[in-house]
Amino acid sequence: MEIKATLSKPYTEKQRLDFIVDNNHNKGYKIEETEESLNALGKTQEELAEIAIQNERTEIQKQLDELDKKRIRAVCEPSMKTENQSWLEYYNQEVQALRAQL
Repeated sequence: MEIKATLSKPYTEKQRLDFIVDNNHNKGYKIEETEESLNALGKTQEELAEIAIQNERTEIQKQLDELDKKRIRAVCEPSMKTENQSWLEYYNQEVQALRAQL
């Protein structure tokens, strides 16, 4: 976390409330009050990038789970997706592509 904005003392109650509304309610920053100021704390670019990577991994894992269910069904119900490719082969290719992404 890093300080994104600061409101130094002395400040009026209106300034305090405006600061909180702008930085907490509108921007989602955590507000911390110290003896000298009111600080808005937000995530650094590195933290945001790590969260984005984790979210992408979670989404890929969900897709893999869904494909696993479809592959099980494809084994039980052997039908063809196209003339030359079974559903199982198709799902296996999809899984390989997602695992390469992961």
